[in-house]
Amino acid sequence: MSTTSLIARQCRLREWAQMVQDCKSRPEEMSVDEWCEAHSITKANYYYRMTQVRKACLEALPKEVVEQAIVPVPMELMSIDEHGSSETEADSFLELESNGITVRVTQQTSTELLSKVLGVIAHVK
Repeated sequence: MSTTSLIARQCRLREWAQMVQDCKSRPEEMSVDEWCEAHSITKANYYYRMTQVRKACLEALPKEVVEQAIVPVPMELMSIDEHGSSETEADSFLELESNGITVRVTQQTSTELLSKVLGVIAHVK
């Protein structure tokens, strides 16, 4: 792929990413169909562009981030108070720190959300 084609693709993807973000920020009562119609784009074209942005994001992830596995940690090791005893299950959490960002993970944290947050943190410099 030529440099010009690569730059054009990157510009398109940035525009499409902004379009997807704009659609996700639409008023709650507005459907995707209505948003697309208001912005003169077909629903099929919107979803195509969203898919292309997602693929580009996945391609940009470092291999080690994609290949990481979630390792289960026993609850009794998750959080210890200053007296050495485990906190109650409702107060248990795991804090992860990376690139100056701290993330607190509880049993209620969904694996989907955790995966997305870790993917974003991997790109923070």
